[in-house]
Amino acid sequence: METIERYQPEFVVRHQAIAGTCRCPACQKAEGDWPQVSLWLHNQQRDSLEPGCESVARELLLNPQAFTLHVSQGETPGEQVLSPWAETLNQQCINLAVNPSLSLEGSLYAIGVLLSKAQQYFDEGKNEPQLLISMGEQLAILAEQGVLEEQISLLPAIEENRLTTLKEMGQMRLTLNLPMAQKMTMMLKLSELSIMQPSRLSERLQELEQAALDCTVFSERPHILRNVLIYRLYSDVFPGMGCQNFGAALLGLTRQFFQLKMLSAIWVADNQTLSEEQIVTLFSAWFSWSKFNRPTASDGRSSDYNLLYGLSLL
Repeated sequence: METIERYQPEFVVRHQAIAGTCRCPACQKAEGDWPQVSLWLHNQQRDSLEPGCESVARELLLNPQAFTLHVSQGETPGEQVLSPWAETLNQQCINLAVNPSLSLEGSLYAIGVLLSKAQQYFDEGKNEPQLLISMGEQLAILAEQGVLEEQISLLPAIEENRLTTLKEMGQMRLTLNLPMAQKMTMMLKLSELSIMQPSRLSERLQELEQAALDCTVFSERPHILRNVLIYRLYSDVFPGMGCQNFGAALLGLTRQFFQLKMLSAIWVADNQTLSEEQIVTLFSAWFSWSKFNRPTASDGRSSDYNLLYGLSLL
């Protein structure tokens, strides 16, 4: 029988060892094998879990070692074939996500640079994985030298893109596991974003960006947002099998982090503090919402346009 490699991140192993049943809102509505989700490819199996479940989100977000991989042998090859190009591109993105020389924003920026080059190769019909490996090695050197972090500060500030993305958050409908008063206040704060006049929305963006700076939990526990990034790259095989617009993939990724930071900032602006358990509640609700509200690349915009838009959200 043909064997394949089976990957299990630490957060999956730890969650499976938990006794009892989670009673969070998502789990109460769930059916079937929830929250288990595995991706069977022709040459590998990636085990994962849905962080819309609060107990999963807790293991994913709060454990610095959540993505320590346990590798074993599987026996059921999947039908989906991950091409050497797609597998290499995904691995190079993961390498940049875990590079200790890069901040979260630095990793996202480096992934953007990699995807820009990958788009060039793709458009030219060049699909040799070694091209991506070489680019990844060059970016790792630049990261160690501090060049990529410097380049982030040189990115043009395009407030219009941030305002548009903030306004879109007014359409979020989150199932928050909070007391009714806090839940209603949070949803009201979100809903009002969609109806604010441009001048007031600009003021609100500045207020939230300052609140995000005042919130130290993510700088004190950098693994929280870092784990979200690795989760997306690992579980989605980012930028995705069959992806042809790599700029759109980056935009989708940076939009998600913009949303999470602004969501946290809205909470901090009203409550002054943000605890780990509150992060679990907010992020888990966001994961449930985002699962069915993924942005599409159907607007016809070029990869370069989407890439620059995505970088402007860092």
